[in-house]
Amino acid sequence: MTSATAAAEMSTEIRARDTNTVSAVDTEGACLLLSLELPSKTSFPGSTAYQTALTSYFSAQEQSLLPACMVAPTSSFEVSLIVLTLARFHVPFAIRGGGHTLNAGAANIASGVTINLRSMNQVTVNDKKTVASIGGGAKWGEVYPVLDALKIATSGGRVSSVGVGGLSTGGGISYFSGRQGLVCDNIVNYEVVLASGAIVNVNEHENSDLWLALKGGSSNFGIVTRFDISTFPQDVFYGGVVASAYSTLGSQLAGFANLLANFDPYAALIMSLSWSATQGFFLFNNVEYTKNVVNPPILQPFTQANTSVLNTMRISNLTDFANEAAQFGASGLRNQFATTTFGGPLSVLTTVEQLWNDSIATVSSISGVNWAMSIQPWPQPFETQGSANSLGLSASNGPLVLFLLSYSWSLESDDASITAAAQKLIADIDAATQKAGHYSPFKYLNYAAYWQNPIASYGAASVQNLKAISHKYDPFGVFQTGAPGGFKVSKT
Repeated sequence: MTSATAAAEMSTEIRARDTNTVSAVDTEGACLLLSLELPSKTSFPGSTAYQTALTSYFSAQEQSLLPACMVAPTSSFEVSLIVLTLARFHVPFAIRGGGHTLNAGAANIASGVTINLRSMNQVTVNDKKTVASIGGGAKWGEVYPVLDALKIATSGGRVSSVGVGGLSTGGGISYFSGRQGLVCDNIVNYEVVLASGAIVNVNEHENSDLWLALKGGSSNFGIVTRFDISTFPQDVFYGGVVASAYSTLGSQLAGFANLLANFDPYAALIMSLSWSATQGFFLFNNVEYTKNVVNPPILQPFTQANTSVLNTMRISNLTDFANEAAQFGASGLRNQFATTTFGGPLSVLTTVEQLWNDSIATVSSISGVNWAMSIQPWPQPFETQGSANSLGLSASNGPLVLFLLSYSWSLESDDASITAAAQKLIADIDAATQKAGHYSPFKYLNYAAYWQNPIASYGAASVQNLKAISHKYDPFGVFQTGAPGGFKVSKT
């Protein structure tokens, strides 16, 4: 019996099988069926294509998951075919875009099928240069060279290695968010493959309820195979990174509080503090001003910090700045994010930094640990620019500070210890900001740890709406239980 005949017989057996239960045979058979339908795009353990895709995930946790097979579609029709095949036989699957999400299982799956969209990375711009159409598997580093050449930009990711799909459906912060809103607010149309296999356009006029849901609702509704995002004229601008001695922390926190209270829509800042056993304390800022203006006063507390040990501030383009930001990521390690949000007077910033500093003692003995906090302004324009979204925020929330705890370590055996330390720090920060009257329940999905519930933080009305839309477009819960990774409305 030839392998093709065996696979054909297996596919016939699968199609005839009762699909109320899932077994290893179901998954194996589905993989064989996919290899018949998409022979050059289905890979198995031991193959070069499989191993290359596996090792290209950013976090070690995602790299450690071994799917039964991977399939790499190149069109929305092929995505539809894959979804129908997997949904019919109840085979669990994961959806991979850029592969940058840290949480294990978010974009990969053990013993199931991983749909790898990376080959769907095309970037085109309409004749008027007002809309860029981007494949669901693209990374921002593949988008920006196309836009820079046309002297336009979009409200997109700040790191070239980050995928368009995950960032955009989780909200998304851009260097341009102060004047353009969040990344999701700039999506004018999604092409989506639904659980039924239907390929639909989702915009203000077609499936408008789903259009709103996708703006922050993540992977709960279907697979986005194309993002149509608005663009705007943009030439070179000012930006770079500045690393300073830790002794400048006080003046820089004061500068941060001033920036939040007197926000300039052209200013963007990520202020980061890190500690490791090898380097000690490190103060690092990613600073941008999206005009061709050198060293504006609002950013001088960061660009002119005394005893600067690194300063790359310059006039350049979006591609260059996004590539620079990607150089500082610790890919291939055990990585995790956790997040919270609060109001930002200087007294609160100082308290939060002290809590983070105190927490170092709880992780200092962990092998290879790097323990970092970042703060960035979440000003009112983030909430008022662009279209409506599902995040549940409004101008009444006032300017906020987005807090990111970013940590990496070496050994799986330390997972429980470092997770407990992270959970305690986030809880301590929330308690302190509540006591100070500056607490916000909002948890930014793209920074949330697997043990957090960001969708719940959108508020009861938004959660109820997201659940209703999920049931409308996916009544059998394919993207709830069939694709279990990520944050699910059914578990909120």
